Amino acid sequence: MYDIRFAEPGDLGATMALLVRLQADKAHHIGYLGETVDELRAELGEFEPTWADCTVVAVDADDNITGMLSVEVDAELGRAWLHGPFVDVPVNHPAGSRIWDQTADALFRRAAELLADVTDLELYGHTAHRRLAAFAERHGFAAGKASAIHVLDNGDLRTLLLRDAKCPSEREMRVLPTDKFVHEAVAVLHERCFPRTYLSGKQLVESDPATRTVVVAMDGQRVLGYAAGKAQPEEYYVDFVAVEPEVRGQGVGAALITELLWKLAADHGARPQAAASIHAGNDSSQKMFARLGFRLHVELVAYRHTA
Repeated sequence: MYDIRFAEPGDLGATMALLVRLQADKAHHIGYLGETVDELRAELGEFEPTWADCTVVAVDADDNITGMLSVEVDAELGRAWLHGPFVDVPVNHPAGSRIWDQTADALFRRAAELLADVTDLELYGHTAHRRLAAFAERHGFAAGKASAIHVLDNGDLRTLLLRDAKCPSEREMRVLPTDKFVHEAVAVLHERCFPRTYLSGKQLVESDPATRTVVVAMDGQRVLGYAAGKAQPEEYYVDFVAVEPEVRGQGVGAALITELLWKLAADHGARPQAAASIHAGNDSSQKMFARLGFRLHVELVAYRHTA
């Protein structure tokens, strides 16, 4: 059994090496985190107050990092996201499953010290991560709908960025921040389309433009839809796309995605690919992204526990 302790800043290098190795294996893959050193460094660097303050690690007798669980807490929402648990089990070890389970449970117990007043927890991992599914069941997490990460890369992304992103019928595109009434309408649409997601409507419209871009489609003074996303070290990520029901199927969503990616490229420079997450069963969104050239990359599932 490994020892469990809180992380220290000096653990980051060894922990990232562990994550790069485990993230490459669908049986250990966690959906919140990237797969390369640059992606992970940027993502862990966003933890507040620091990555070490949000993380517990498992170590062997020589203090080598053998597991990790990080938590991101949103005190305003009373909600936390668990990045892990990651456990490095020796290949072909006869007690590998038991070691993983016991270490994961121990990491979770220690991380509970960081979860005061949090009543809503979420895990997110590959559909093939069976140990995570069993961990979720042991601890009372309910499985949600699977979602799929779709990517657009190579020449297809360059081709899309050269398209005209105008809305049909010459409707206007705006980028937040803009007028107060637009912010309010976007926040309401977001809450309606993405209830209880990791970002509230208020948080979305108040996002720092340097880290998240929100593009809005307008018809006069009326908000038709929006797309939100950010530039990560190795890709553009489309966080959310929402369109008012009465104008769906008219090309507004595709125009928003195209405009968003163009704006991210203009502000943050080139990236080799773009990515988006789509819930299973959302056929209209899957078809829309497919028409833009996106292809299925990986399937993930969220597990949620509420008090």
